[in-house]
Amino acid sequence: MNLKQLYYFRTIAELEHYTRAAEKLYVSQSNLSHAIQELEEELNVKLFLRKGRSIKLTKYGELFLPYVQKTIETLENGISTLKDYIDPNSGTVTIASFPSLAQFVPDIIVRYLSATNRVNVHFQLSQESFYNLQEQLLAGKADLLLATKIENPQVECFPLGTHQLVLLVPLGHRLAQQKSVDLKELDRENFIDFDERSQLHHQNKEIFRELDISPNIVMETPQDVIVYGLVAANRGVAIIPYPLGGAPYNTKILPISNKMLQRDIYLMWNKNRYIPPAAEYFRDFLIHSGKVFDQFLAHNGPSIV
Repeated sequence: MNLKQLYYFRTIAELEHYTRAAEKLYVSQSNLSHAIQELEEELNVKLFLRKGRSIKLTKYGELFLPYVQKTIETLENGISTLKDYIDPNSGTVTIASFPSLAQFVPDIIVRYLSATNRVNVHFQLSQESFYNLQEQLLAGKADLLLATKIENPQVECFPLGTHQLVLLVPLGHRLAQQKSVDLKELDRENFIDFDERSQLHHQNKEIFRELDISPNIVMETPQDVIVYGLVAANRGVAIIPYPLGGAPYNTKILPISNKMLQRDIYLMWNKNRYIPPAAEYFRDFLIHSGKVFDQFLAHNGPSIV
């Protein structure tokens, strides 16, 4: 049994006429008859009965028809969905990024849609910690990734700009009156850290080791917004990427004076996996646009960076 036979069977059942079915299918009547004969032999039943110049379904054909119709409909829906997905003008782009880039990603999407008029392209966005993002890209669950550089031979990357790291403190904190902070002042200070799945967790450990300080880690979380809330609730201070939406409620952002801390943001893709055309067009647009994260900061970002 093959798909062609099912299409032939459905068309004959609808038109109840071999000649008209052959004309609609652009095949000879003899080829059509032969295909149906093979199908009947394989199923070991008669599917049609001739009545004069027309034909009718047998009871076996009537039982079989709904399943054939459902099979063809399901397949055609799948083909249509696949075509929509890979169409550069109406396909889907799956993007994963750091939570700290939440304001940046929608901005570049709007910029792309405005510049290209590909308004029917769909974007699927997810935000994860660094090691989860790396797994998504390598597994093919994300077409494109916006994060710090992944050192892997499968991953191609393009630099988008630099994201400064700062200290976030509660408004009533002793450091809130300062214009900047020396991280050595964090020794024994209550500290909100990112968890071990986050790149900043390991970077903070290295910073503390180099400065020979021991902040009191009171909470670990993978989410920037939870860090904001805990700092605002006076549970501790935190080293974070500069919040692109400005200082969160009841907090103050302090530049770090003793060491310029930053992380470079890259656009990345897995060169060993298929990338749909819609994602390729978006990727190439970002590459041709240059360092779009730095451009975003220049128009929308804080004076600190």
